[in-house]
Amino acid sequence: MIHPFSSNPGVIIPEEFTNPFRYCPHPLVRKAAREVMERLDKLISSGQISAEVANDFTEGKMLGVLVCHSEERSDVGISYLAAFSGSVGGTSIVEGFVPPIFDLTQDGGYYRTHEAEITAVNKEIERLGSVELEPLTDSLREVLEARDRELAELREMKKGASSIAESQFANGQIKRAKDRWKAVISEAEAKITKVRDLIDGLKKQRAAMSDELQRWIFKQYIVHNASGEKASILDIFNCQGIMPPGGTGDCAAPKLLNYAYANGLKPLAMGEFWYGASPATAVRTHGHFYPSCTSKCGPLLSYMMQGLEVPEVWDGKTMAAHELMNGRGSTELGEIQFFHPTPSEPCHIYEDEDIVVACKPSGMPSVPGLDGRESLQEWLQKELKCEIIPVHRLDMDTSGIIIYAKTADAEAILKKQLEEHTVKKTYMARLSPADPCSQEFNLPELKPGDKGSIELPLSADYDERPRQKVDKVQGKSSLTAYEVLSVNEDGTTDVLFHPHTGRTHQLRVHSAHLSGLGRPILGDLLYGGCGSVWTETGTWTRLHLHACSITFLHPATSNPLTFQL
Repeated sequence: MIHPFSSNPGVIIPEEFTNPFRYCPHPLVRKAAREVMERLDKLISSGQISAEVANDFTEGKMLGVLVCHSEERSDVGISYLAAFSGSVGGTSIVEGFVPPIFDLTQDGGYYRTHEAEITAVNKEIERLGSVELEPLTDSLREVLEARDRELAELREMKKGASSIAESQFANGQIKRAKDRWKAVISEAEAKITKVRDLIDGLKKQRAAMSDELQRWIFKQYIVHNASGEKASILDIFNCQGIMPPGGTGDCAAPKLLNYAYANGLKPLAMGEFWYGASPATAVRTHGHFYPSCTSKCGPLLSYMMQGLEVPEVWDGKTMAAHELMNGRGSTELGEIQFFHPTPSEPCHIYEDEDIVVACKPSGMPSVPGLDGRESLQEWLQKELKCEIIPVHRLDMDTSGIIIYAKTADAEAILKKQLEEHTVKKTYMARLSPADPCSQEFNLPELKPGDKGSIELPLSADYDERPRQKVDKVQGKSSLTAYEVLSVNEDGTTDVLFHPHTGRTHQLRVHSAHLSGLGRPILGDLLYGGCGSVWTETGTWTRLHLHACSITFLHPATSNPLTFQL
């Protein structure tokens, strides 16, 4: 399970462990990931793993690597572990990958027995629905149709009655028919109700059995941390008053950490990356790194990393320092040269009685959040000594022009302009180079002067907050026009974006998703723009997205205003 590097990595060891929710992959992590992908490619192409396992990998799977060493074991130098999320081909054990924290796929035992019981209940629910309920509902529908036909005929006879006696006789026939059909319908409905009650009872039984099994599973998942403590996943989540989501503990990151702790290894750096085909919804591209999920791994990894030095906030300069010390990075430590000058400190560029126009640096929230860091709104209120009302927002990692209101009337007018899409915005972005395997994805070739548009339905990815996904069922329409400015020698592409809608992370998803441009914005920590297994450098100290222009009508005078930066 412990893999030495194929060659001397020649990279300085990180002083702090990776913040798995906000990181740029360390060079050692990228090298380890590249070796894992190459080894997996060979296993699949040579047929050394079963077709079922190979198929699950190629259909798409999140993998992870953990760079580690041991101060106690002389046989272990700087090495790495590898893991995959969930199971593949019905198994959790694949040669070269660490085992699961708890193996649910083993034959026999409590899990298999109770899973089979739940499956049996599912099959009985399906049988009752298809074999009993469906014929009964079809029969009831036929009864209702027959009743309606007979009553229609009797009513026609009544219309044709030539005397009061004939009309009264027809009324009697209608009444007797209604009574007769009411009894038949009542009997049919009683049979349907009986079957539905059985199904409802089985569904409640299934829910109780599933809940009990889920709780049992999470009690078996005992995880460790760097402080030498251990706890079950159930206890970790219960301390926060929540129930673990299904699949908690089966992601690559907790598997890696738990194996390291159990085998006397010290974690140094970690990263998770996608292997195989991209899903139609979430932004996942072969070879790109992504942060750990928050719903499952948020509480879990927070516990498992206790005792490690983990940066609370991702600092791109730390990554730049690693690259510089190994002769790979920029010649100057700090903010790398971006294609557009952006301020490192907040500033306000216009103010009157109604509005404030400001420039937000990357890394500063637009409005107050839960992490305690100062927002641009709070900074402006201190600088201008007045109340500032947010009208729209920029992502924390995005820099550029943003508008605030100073009165409730101005806020309402500006928000209405935004809702009606009369506010015109322009963003500059630098996109990551196309990957070596990008030809397989039929990505559009971008050339200077190219223009086009991207339209994708977006919705929140609730298991991966704050990320967004393409959702053709429940997603809201999002439209972006783009113009290619230049294709640079290093393979990056500079573009102008003109969003016609204002969905969360719209430009970032439109850039990264294979149905869009298929090239994440450089430095995008959420959508794969902070490097891939093929990337040799990692000096991106920010998201390369800048709100450079905005045009709107002044809320008091209705005069058009344009600000550029």
